[in-house]
Amino acid sequence: MSLSHILIPSLVRGIDLTAMIFLVGSLVFKMLVLVPTNGKRSYLERSLPFFLILTGFSDLLLRSHMISGRPLGDVWAFIPFVLLKSHFGKVWMARTVLLSVLCVVFTIRKGERFAIAISGLLLLTTSLSSHAADSGDFSFSVLADWLHLLAASGWTGGLFFLASMLRNWIGARRPEPITQSHITSLKRFSALAGVCVILILVTGSYQSWHQVGGLDALLQTAYGQTLLVKLFLFLLLLALNALIPYHYLPKFSRMVVLQSMALVEETRRLFKSVTVEIGLGLAIIACAALLMQQPSARGQWASAYTVSFESMTHSGHRETRPSILHPAEGAQVIILSPKEGHVFTGDQVPLTYKFAKGKEGSHLHVYVDGELMGMFRDPERGILTGVPPGSHTLELRVVTEDHQTELDAADTVHFVSR
Repeated sequence: MSLSHILIPSLVRGIDLTAMIFLVGSLVFKMLVLVPTNGKRSYLERSLPFFLILTGFSDLLLRSHMISGRPLGDVWAFIPFVLLKSHFGKVWMARTVLLSVLCVVFTIRKGERFAIAISGLLLLTTSLSSHAADSGDFSFSVLADWLHLLAASGWTGGLFFLASMLRNWIGARRPEPITQSHITSLKRFSALAGVCVILILVTGSYQSWHQVGGLDALLQTAYGQTLLVKLFLFLLLLALNALIPYHYLPKFSRMVVLQSMALVEETRRLFKSVTVEIGLGLAIIACAALLMQQPSARGQWASAYTVSFESMTHSGHRETRPSILHPAEGAQVIILSPKEGHVFTGDQVPLTYKFAKGKEGSHLHVYVDGELMGMFRDPERGILTGVPPGSHTLELRVVTEDHQTELDAADTVHFVSR
């Protein structure tokens, strides 16, 4: 896998994810942290839904370019196919509708709670277009990824506004008096961060197991190594954030009555610490964007599920399809991943599927672009290897034990390898 192949898509996804986290963080901070509650939005915050629509169109163009294999200037005619036929396109349309509603809400400057609900659903569209959806749109993996994003937005996104609040305390020529309301806001953010950290740890642990599966895959795949960097940055962020409840808040609570210059200096130190946390948060988002563009570590490492070429007698004679399909008699196969139009980097394509053998079924034949590539015996997953770049049609078909008799039970999906 080449980093250059995923750099531009990762950059677009990283910018988009940062803006979405910033958006959700601003709404949560003003609703749950700030004392007194402040529903006013800056020009930058009001612009975020419009900006996210633009980044969404950029993502759509890149995805259409990858699926079609055409130059960027020639993909416009292909966009309707991506929107109507691919899983990505359907999620993209739902996201755009939500952003349009949010634009209206922000324009009329009402409906703060409604805006939070819409923003939460926006984060769900991110989960539905990530690796989490490989297990199905209504899977526990999608739920865990969505909760992970919600928690990360409430904490990391809130750091931007915590820094802004601290800057207002100390930024003027004559710093405004730090009151008990300020301390209460700081306590609320600390409590919110604590809840978010617990949720991030629980959901992140599940996601790591689900996408990695083992220590070897963690250490020896690009996905696993990127995940390790993300984990290291998260631990640094967690250590810095722990200074708020265990170091700064006790000092502030004692010093707020005196309004001494020492309190102002301590606030400046906290402001500098929070700016470092913001930098770490942006680095973590960059890692998350890279992970979204890479095949999962479990998919890269599960060599036990690699496609098999044993006993493919009619394949050896270049007979890629038998002339007669026999009745299914209860046999069935449903491809869960890749989704329609999914883009892979590299020559490996991990698959998950539901496979019912019925009366006669034994295993699955794997076809790519009408050519027999091998077979899967595992009831749930497999990996195609040596897939050339380009747009491909994948078909799984149920076969009997003789490797010759194929049943009328199949499923097809289109994907792109680059």
